[in-house]
Amino acid sequence: MLRSRICLIRSQQGYSTIVMVMLLMLFGTLMLKGQSEQLLIQVKIYADERRYFRAYHQALSSLSWALSQRWAGLSSEWQCRKAENHQLSSCIRQLNDTDTLVRGEGRMGNNQPPLVLFQLAGRFGGQLSPEGIKLQPFSRGKIDFCPLKVPAECSP
Repeated sequence: MLRSRICLIRSQQGYSTIVMVMLLMLFGTLMLKGQSEQLLIQVKIYADERRYFRAYHQALSSLSWALSQRWAGLSSEWQCRKAENHQLSSCIRQLNDTDTLVRGEGRMGNNQPPLVLFQLAGRFGGQLSPEGIKLQPFSRGKIDFCPLKVPAECSP
């Protein structure tokens, strides 16, 4: 009788070991699944940040490119230019006799609206030359919002 109880206890110890191993495997699997989901979220965040920074720098490049151009004349309507080979898009609009608003775009992709930066500038030299008007940026004139009162007037 004592011998049968000892055999029964030994066989139960084997099952408890198997149950413990199964529980450890279950917890390990759950932890790996959670880490996998966190990694996927981090990859998506990284991709979004990368698209944003690329669009931001593209908009900065568009502003710089617009300021390096000579423009035929200034008016209260938007005048736009594109450099397709570099994917730059810039527009200018005269605000008053001395101030001009320069608009640069950066594409975010994925059917999202473009990222737009604005720069306040004035005429370089103040005169219209045969080659056109060159703009000079105002210090601290770069902004990430449209300074116009009517939002519809902010896009060409």
